[in-house]
Amino acid sequence: MDRDELLFNAWLTSVNTRLGRYVVRLVDEACLRPAPRHSVPLVQVERELAEDLTELADAIARKAAGESFPVQSTADRRR
Repeated sequence: MDRDELLFNAWLTSVNTRLGRYVVRLVDEACLRPAPRHSVPLVQVERELAEDLTELADAIARKAAGESFPVQSTADRRR
């Protein structure tokens, strides 16, 4: 695996992990469990996750089409 493949897989794994945490949070709220206090409001989590999923979906589509594609999120590239 080259550097770009590692970066792309790390990006994919990061978004997947965040998506899993989001689902767990929704299930906890739907089951009316005493939810832990979250430092980030749900609406902000949803907005950021939606942006990241959209960006990642575009990269996957470009990769599948044989086009050049980003290997990490825009936010990570700014760092």
